[in-house]
Amino acid sequence: MSVTTSQDTYRGDDNRPLQQGDIFITSGVVRLASASVPFTPPAWIDFDQQRNKLAEPTMFAAGLDSVGGRALVMVLSHDCHLDKEINIAARALLKADRNLSESDAYAKAENDETLDRFVIVSPLVDVDLLSAVRNENARTGLLAGRTVGYFPLPSEPSLSLDDVVVDLSYRTTVDRLTLTRRLTSLTDPARLRLRYALARMDSLRTQDLSLEIQEAVGQRIIDIKLPRKGQQTVKLLLENGKTLEVLPKPGDTAQGGPGRRRIPKKTDLK
Repeated sequence: MSVTTSQDTYRGDDNRPLQQGDIFITSGVVRLASASVPFTPPAWIDFDQQRNKLAEPTMFAAGLDSVGGRALVMVLSHDCHLDKEINIAARALLKADRNLSESDAYAKAENDETLDRFVIVSPLVDVDLLSAVRNENARTGLLAGRTVGYFPLPSEPSLSLDDVVVDLSYRTTVDRLTLTRRLTSLTDPARLRLRYALARMDSLRTQDLSLEIQEAVGQRIIDIKLPRKGQQTVKLLLENGKTLEVLPKPGDTAQGGPGRRRIPKKTDLK
């Protein structure tokens, strides 16, 4: 499903809690690599900044190096995962103390920096450095969201984003305390497109779902309207101006309890 414009993709506010689709400039990525046959794909050169030996080779296993560095990254963890331990802790506090208010229980849980510490991220890469870009058609397909394993982002000069995609094949678990400076967040329709891209990468392994629907109805899908409160259908806006309403399968858990209310600041880490 193709990303449309920067206005449809990026949010302007910065007061929301950490959520799926956020882009940060203060974290990074790391991977395990062969110690004997070093290799860095061109798209990963910018953040392959350090190589450290982790394990010497043995009779049964190759030597291991860790390779990584700072990178512009997108949060892939689902919102429910980001506050899962906090919600569990808050409910336990409420059960243990009937006189404790819900807001006080969540405040106590949020002050425990051992909870929900780890987040999965993927780096943003220059589309022209990817080996998948064999010709102009392949490049167009990547930026249109038709290539499995990549999530395209529209160019936005104010964010210094130009012809980049999120490389969903490169995932790293990072400490959420490294996520101190958020560049931007995704709009709700863009977050839905991200979830489709993740599903295609991890489970579906099929051509874009939108292409299958397009073939069925004979029209290109140009936009998606998420359900409003009290509604259950997703509206697909077609090229001919008509609207197709579909009922999504259940499975996207509603948010329970408040999320962490702010992104950690550098002063919190001293």
